[in-house]
Amino acid sequence: MEKMEHFSHIHPLLLKWELRNVNERVICSGCEKTISGPVFSCDQCNYILHKTCAEMARHVKHPFHPEHPLVLLSTSPYEAPYICDSCRGRFQKFVYHCYICSYDLDVSCAAQCNPDDGHEHEFMSVTNPQSFVCYACGLQGNAGRACLCTICQIWVHSSCAELPPTVRIKSHDHPLKLTYALHHVYGFWGNITCGVCDGAMSAAFAGYFCSTCGFPVHLKCPQQDLRDECEAATEDEESSTDYEIEESLDIDFTCNFFGHEHLLKLTDEESDLPYSGKLCDGCIQPIMPPFLSCEEENCGFFLHQSCVELPRTKQHPFHAHPLTLLPKAPNYDGIYRCDGCKRLSNGFVYRCDVCQFDLDVCCGSLQERIEHESHMHPLLLKKTTVARQCIGCHRWSKHVFMCDVCEDFAIDCGCATLPRKAWHMYDKHPLSLNYFVEGGLREYECGICNEKTSPKQWLYYCDDCDSRAHPYCVEGKSRLVKFGGSVQYDVHSHPLDLVEGTEQETTCEACGECCNGWTLECDQCKCYFHREGQCFWKEFRKSAKYLELSGIMRHRYAANVLASTPNVTTK
Repeated sequence: MEKMEHFSHIHPLLLKWELRNVNERVICSGCEKTISGPVFSCDQCNYILHKTCAEMARHVKHPFHPEHPLVLLSTSPYEAPYICDSCRGRFQKFVYHCYICSYDLDVSCAAQCNPDDGHEHEFMSVTNPQSFVCYACGLQGNAGRACLCTICQIWVHSSCAELPPTVRIKSHDHPLKLTYALHHVYGFWGNITCGVCDGAMSAAFAGYFCSTCGFPVHLKCPQQDLRDECEAATEDEESSTDYEIEESLDIDFTCNFFGHEHLLKLTDEESDLPYSGKLCDGCIQPIMPPFLSCEEENCGFFLHQSCVELPRTKQHPFHAHPLTLLPKAPNYDGIYRCDGCKRLSNGFVYRCDVCQFDLDVCCGSLQERIEHESHMHPLLLKKTTVARQCIGCHRWSKHVFMCDVCEDFAIDCGCATLPRKAWHMYDKHPLSLNYFVEGGLREYECGICNEKTSPKQWLYYCDDCDSRAHPYCVEGKSRLVKFGGSVQYDVHSHPLDLVEGTEQETTCEACGECCNGWTLECDQCKCYFHREGQCFWKEFRKSAKYLELSGIMRHRYAANVLASTPNVTTK
């Protein structure tokens, strides 16, 4: 008897050609229709699937939603039943779902169209009354003349419809065949590299390939062999761009644009600055040329050239509203918690004032598709409708990188941006990030906090010392915080400097307790105040900035301050 391990059920399913001794109506756990014909059923419980439902593909590219592949889920991805975007029916069980667009198709609608691999049907030139996504190249098409396959119900550009089914190019010995589904050829949905121009091409769309050696080529590249021309053009463009940037930066910058009152000077020569501990005020990463620095002595303001050129506004996959780049978060002293990686920072922030949503420069500049050493397939940046558990730290998050092939693989932004190599004062050797479990389920002790490490979570290890450490212990809470800046607080008449800790035992002027951790220091009075904990929260609630806010804004503003104050409670 044929047996199947199905993703939707915990027990094995057995093939039965018909159900016997059934006196009542039996519903398929996939399509939610009455059972008829051969089925796969579970002998341990009442789970049953049509044979056709059990054999449905986990991933499909569908004409109804050509922008992204759809993945088959066993239940609705929402707390309530989902609504099919084709027939508008309500369903609870199997659904073909797009995590990017929250697009849903029930299994019956998904089965209506199934374009074959090479698309052998003829296209008909017609007028499309609305814009569309070309099923072949994946680019947007405007309303007007387009080509339609009436059998598969797919729309393509007129130029794409005229592509020859086979071509020959001078850089390859074998003929190339046109396919509308490269993922069938290469076995995954991510990006592959075009053999002609070396550019990325998506396996979710059409392309040319060699059936002999698997050589992939963009749709447009067979028109001529562009490798030499592309490389030459790229070099010319880069040299031209570098010249233009150098020319444009060879002036004095008034940094009101970045919220800084002094002129900035460009430095593009190699120096010892990368080893001097200086940090960029934008991304809070070590400074190296080319960068801009403040001409005022002892100001200590630095910016990478790349941070100067950051877009002022951007639309990010994590948020529905446009985000605006600010040189400082508008809470009490510019320290905020990034809603992407959950790290504290006082650098530049991409912010939505309507929703109090913040992203640091690193998360705000993440590419939407990446190759990560922890996984064999490309990962796609998404905000999911349901929180996913990160493979690296096991925390739950809706802001993750997900694999289109392996639907159970997801990593949050914090783990995705962990450095491959790290250093910590507890070990004189560099630490390497370990993604994979070694030695079964053995537990280790973190060399920093002395707590047990989980055998299923990522950790840093030292080959020389055979020691392990939690990533958050190696990073610390201050990785994206630049200390030393002066801020005027209501608690004191002079500006206070933020320091990570004091060299000697000091007491807080507000509460009289010892200052541990982040501390506010007055250089003139040599007095100190807590920057975290209950003391700071009490002082903040007395501030004029807090009291002038309306009720709802006071609540939102306080929540932002509390989020950036690790040890605070609101009691």
